[in-house]
Amino acid sequence: MKIIVTALLLSGLLLGNKAIEINSEKSKVEIQGTSSLHDWESKVETFSIQGNIGTDQINDLVASFKVESIKSGKAIMDSKTQDALKASKYPNITFQSAALKIENGKVLGPGTLTIAGKSKPFQFDASASQATSGGMLISGSTKLKMTDFGVEPPTAMFGTLTTGDEVTVNYEILINQ
Repeated sequence: MKIIVTALLLSGLLLGNKAIEINSEKSKVEIQGTSSLHDWESKVETFSIQGNIGTDQINDLVASFKVESIKSGKAIMDSKTQDALKASKYPNITFQSAALKIENGKVLGPGTLTIAGKSKPFQFDASASQATSGGMLISGSTKLKMTDFGVEPPTAMFGTLTTGDEVTVNYEILINQ
């Protein structure tokens, strides 16, 4: 796997750093959680990823996820999500990293995750593989606690419906060759 990813980067990126270009139609970010009534899922419809990718690392990475684009298909839930994440004051969730290593089919490294205005160190750990389109697919899943970022899990129906503190973020990001 390491050979495939390295060969892809060498051939597709001409041995130098190249600005990241994502295929937004084939990339996805989803958030899953629980509640006292049922499990739920939302999709992040608008996000951007900027940085430079080379043969063995990604530099100056900035990933930004628009809070108002987190959609569950249920207007009340979407509104409660935006309120909990303080979307009017903090319109984006961001992840920033000076450098992530690409090795052995993985993308790894430290960065800073900011949610609802609160920043915390975050260790990025994802899989990297060659996509059928010839680009690179970065995929993974991470669990987060809302309260770690000062976010109170939303409630409804006068507090009788509560959401769990832990959410799972699943992502598949396709970087064009």
